[in-house]
Amino acid sequence: MRLLLDTNVLIDYYSRREPYVQDWLTLLVAQDFKDVELWASAKSFTDVFYVTQKAVGSMRLQQMFLESLKFLHVCSIGLADIQGAAQLAWDDFEDCLIDVAARKVKAAFIITRDASGFSQSKIPALSAHDFIAWQDAEKGLSYESLSLGS
Repeated sequence: MRLLLDTNVLIDYYSRREPYVQDWLTLLVAQDFKDVELWASAKSFTDVFYVTQKAVGSMRLQQMFLESLKFLHVCSIGLADIQGAAQLAWDDFEDCLIDVAARKVKAAFIITRDASGFSQSKIPALSAHDFIAWQDAEKGLSYESLSLGS
Protein backbone atom coordinates (compact mmCIF):
# COMPACT_ATOMS: atom_id res chain seq x y z
CA MET A 1 0.00 0.00 0.00
CA ARG A 2 1.49 3.32 -1.07
CA LEU A 3 1.39 6.37 1.17
CA LEU A 4 2.19 9.86 -0.10
CA LEU A 5 3.70 11.93 2.69
CA ASP A 6 2.68 15.57 2.85
CA THR A 7 5.40 18.19 3.28
CA ASN A 8 4.44 18.84 6.91
CA VAL A 9 5.02 15.18 7.75
CA LEU A 10 8.45 15.31 6.13
CA ILE A 11 9.26 18.44 8.14
CA ASP A 12 8.34 16.48 11.29
CA TYR A 13 10.76 13.73 10.29
CA TYR A 14 13.74 15.87 9.34
CA SER A 15 13.36 18.18 12.33
CA ARG A 16 12.61 15.25 14.70
CA ARG A 17 9.51 17.01 15.99
CA GLU A 18 7.78 15.65 19.04
CA PRO A 19 5.26 14.10 19.45
CA TYR A 20 5.35 12.90 15.81
CA VAL A 21 8.62 10.96 15.90
CA GLN A 22 7.04 7.78 17.29
CA ASP A 23 4.46 7.66 14.48
CA TRP A 24 7.28 8.15 11.97
CA LEU A 25 9.19 5.23 13.46
CA THR A 26 6.06 3.10 13.21
CA LEU A 27 5.67 4.00 9.52
CA LEU A 28 9.29 3.02 8.94
CA VAL A 29 8.70 -0.34 10.63
CA ALA A 30 5.57 -0.86 8.51
CA GLN A 31 7.67 -0.22 5.43
CA ASP A 32 10.38 -2.61 6.66
CA PHE A 33 7.65 -5.27 6.88
CA LYS A 34 6.58 -4.30 3.34
CA ASP A 35 3.11 -3.34 4.58
CA VAL A 36 3.48 0.17 3.12
CA GLU A 37 5.64 2.11 0.67
CA LEU A 38 6.52 5.66 1.71
CA TRP A 39 6.43 8.20 -1.11
CA ALA A 40 7.19 11.91 -1.22
CA SER A 41 6.87 14.56 -3.88
CA ALA A 42 10.21 15.84 -5.16
CA LYS A 43 8.81 19.35 -4.75
CA SER A 44 8.46 18.80 -0.98
CA PHE A 45 12.22 18.68 -0.49
CA THR A 46 12.67 22.34 -1.39
CA ASP A 47 9.91 23.29 1.04
CA VAL A 48 11.38 21.12 3.79
CA PHE A 49 14.78 22.69 3.18
CA TYR A 50 13.37 26.22 3.33
CA VAL A 51 11.54 25.57 6.60
CA THR A 52 14.10 23.48 8.50
CA GLN A 53 17.60 24.35 7.29
CA LYS A 54 18.21 27.05 9.91
CA ALA A 55 17.29 24.72 12.76
CA VAL A 56 18.99 21.61 11.40
CA GLY A 57 21.80 23.16 9.37
CA SER A 58 22.16 23.11 5.61
CA MET A 59 24.83 20.42 5.32
CA ARG A 60 23.25 18.16 7.96
CA LEU A 61 19.82 18.46 6.34
CA GLN A 62 21.20 17.59 2.91
CA GLN A 63 22.93 14.56 4.45
CA MET A 64 19.60 13.58 6.02
CA PHE A 65 17.96 13.87 2.59
CA LEU A 66 20.54 11.48 1.16
CA GLU A 67 20.04 9.03 4.03
CA SER A 68 16.25 9.12 3.69
CA LEU A 69 16.42 8.25 0.00
CA LYS A 70 17.25 4.73 1.17
CA PHE A 71 13.65 4.34 2.35
CA LEU A 72 11.66 7.09 0.61
CA HIS A 73 10.36 6.73 -2.91
CA VAL A 74 10.26 10.07 -4.72
CA CYS A 75 7.63 11.18 -7.21
CA SER A 76 8.81 13.72 -9.76
CA ILE A 77 6.68 16.75 -10.54
CA GLY A 78 6.70 17.99 -14.10
CA LEU A 79 4.97 20.37 -16.44
CA ALA A 80 1.83 18.26 -16.85
CA ASP A 81 1.51 17.89 -13.07
CA ILE A 82 1.74 21.65 -12.54
CA GLN A 83 -0.76 22.29 -15.31
CA GLY A 84 -3.13 19.69 -13.88
CA ALA A 85 -2.91 21.16 -10.39
CA ALA A 86 -3.46 24.70 -11.68
CA GLN A 87 -6.52 23.55 -13.65
CA LEU A 88 -7.99 22.02 -10.51
CA ALA A 89 -7.77 25.50 -8.95
CA TRP A 90 -7.65 24.57 -5.26
CA ASP A 91 -7.16 27.45 -2.85
CA ASP A 92 -3.90 25.86 -1.65
CA PHE A 93 -1.77 25.07 -4.70
CA GLU A 94 0.83 23.21 -2.62
CA ASP A 95 -1.79 20.78 -1.26
CA CYS A 96 -3.11 20.34 -4.78
CA LEU A 97 0.38 19.37 -6.03
CA ILE A 98 0.63 16.84 -3.19
CA ASP A 99 -2.72 15.41 -4.31
CA VAL A 100 -1.50 15.24 -7.92
CA ALA A 101 1.62 13.38 -6.76
CA ALA A 102 -0.52 11.00 -4.69
CA ARG A 103 -2.68 10.20 -7.71
CA LYS A 104 0.42 9.84 -9.88
CA VAL A 105 1.90 7.14 -7.62
CA LYS A 106 -1.52 5.56 -6.98
CA ALA A 107 -1.32 6.21 -3.24
CA ALA A 108 -3.97 4.68 -1.01
CA PHE A 109 -3.64 7.55 1.49
CA ILE A 110 -2.11 10.98 1.88
CA ILE A 111 -0.38 11.20 5.26
CA THR A 112 -0.60 14.74 6.63
CA ARG A 113 -1.11 16.77 9.77
CA ASP A 114 -3.71 18.89 7.93
CA ALA A 115 -6.32 16.54 6.48
CA SER A 116 -8.72 19.47 5.97
CA GLY A 117 -6.40 20.77 3.24
CA PHE A 118 -7.29 17.70 1.17
CA SER A 119 -11.09 17.93 1.38
CA GLN A 120 -11.23 18.08 -2.44
CA SER A 121 -9.02 15.02 -2.87
CA LYS A 122 -10.39 11.66 -3.90
CA ILE A 123 -7.58 10.05 -1.88
CA PRO A 124 -8.26 9.87 1.86
CA ALA A 125 -5.98 12.07 3.97
CA LEU A 126 -5.08 10.96 7.48
CA SER A 127 -2.53 11.84 10.11
CA ALA A 128 0.20 9.24 10.60
CA HIS A 129 -1.35 8.41 13.97
CA ASP A 130 -4.81 7.91 12.46
CA PHE A 131 -3.40 5.82 9.61
CA ILE A 132 -1.62 3.55 12.09
CA ALA A 133 -4.88 3.14 14.04
CA TRP A 134 -6.78 2.44 10.77
CA GLN A 135 -4.19 -0.11 9.72
CA ASP A 136 -4.57 -1.91 13.05
CA ALA A 137 -8.39 -1.85 12.98
CA GLU A 138 -8.90 -2.66 9.28
CA LYS A 139 -5.90 -4.85 8.48
CA GLY A 140 -4.99 -6.23 11.88
CA LEU A 141 -1.47 -4.84 11.51
CA SER A 142 0.03 -3.55 14.74
CA TYR A 143 3.61 -2.79 15.60
CA GLU A 144 3.12 -1.70 19.21
CA SER A 145 4.80 -4.81 20.63
CA LEU A 146 8.01 -3.94 18.79
CA SER A 147 10.59 -1.80 20.51
CA LEU A 148 10.72 1.40 18.49
CA GLY A 149 13.78 3.39 19.42
CA SER A 150 14.99 6.60 17.82
